[in-house]
Amino acid sequence: MKKIFFLIFALMFCSLGWAQNNNENKREAREKWIAEIQSRKIAFFTKQLQLTPEEAQKFWPVYNKCEDERNSIRREIRKSAWALHKATKEGTATDEDIRALAETYYENLSRETAVQKLHYYEYQKVLPIKKAAMVRMVEERFMNELLSQWRKQSQPKPKEDKN
Repeated sequence: MKKIFFLIFALMFCSLGWAQNNNENKREAREKWIAEIQSRKIAFFTKQLQLTPEEAQKFWPVYNKCEDERNSIRREIRKSAWALHKATKEGTATDEDIRALAETYYENLSRETAVQKLHYYEYQKVLPIKKAAMVRMVEERFMNELLSQWRKQSQPKPKEDKN
C-alpha cells in the first residue's frame, strides 16, 4: 500500500513539475513572440515614417506611452463588450441593465477615438506634422501586414500529387 501511495505521489509531483515547466515554456515562447513582433514593428515604423535617429529617439517613448493608454482602453472595451454580450445572451438582464451596459460600451469606444486624437497631438510635439499625421495609417498597414502573414502561415499547404 505504501508503494502505491508513493507511486501516486511521485506521479503527481512529476506531473506538477511538467505542468509548471510547460507553462514556463509557453510564457517564454509568448514573450519571445511579443519581442519579435515589437522589433518588426519598430523596423516597419522607422522605414514607413522615414524616422531619423533623433526623431526615433523622441518618438518611441511617446508612442509607447500612448500605446499603453490605448491598450488600457481596449481592455475596457473588450470587458464592456463581453458584459453586454453576456447580458443580452442570457436574457436575464432588464432593459435598463442592457441600456447601461450598451452606454458603457459606446462610451469606451468614444474614449478610444478621443485618445487617438490626443496622441496625434503628442506625436506632433516630437515629429514633423506629415509624419505625425501618418502614424495611425502606418499602424493599420503594419496590422494588415501581420494579418496577411498570419493567414498565409495558417492556410493548409496544398497536397502534392504522388503521380
